[in-house]
Amino acid sequence: MLNTIFTLSALVFVVAMVVQILATQAFFNRLNSAHHDLYEQMGRPRWKIQVGDDSFRNAVKFIRSRRFEELNDDELKRIYKMIKASDWTAIAVGIAAVGITLLQAIKGV
Repeated sequence: MLNTIFTLSALVFVVAMVVQILATQAFFNRLNSAHHDLYEQMGRPRWKIQVGDDSFRNAVKFIRSRRFEELNDDELKRIYKMIKASDWTAIAVGIAAVGITLLQAIKGV
């Protein structure tokens, strides 16, 4: 039973992370299409793993600090809610997976 819950938790975690990545890119796409000057000022961010380029990291700080709310863009707000929901989902199922692993280790299963 615990193995099934662990497997489902891991699967939901992966799905939540994919949703978060796609939603973050959708956020950047919306910035580009609706607020192009701001998008350019931010260094044309896109989702990527990068070394030496701060545009993605700075853009994530912009999202997390909710500075986009000044733009009064309902679509950005909707996408932000999706990003936050996927973050919290990933955290919750990650904790569940770790808890199950610890429980199995303690029980000696």
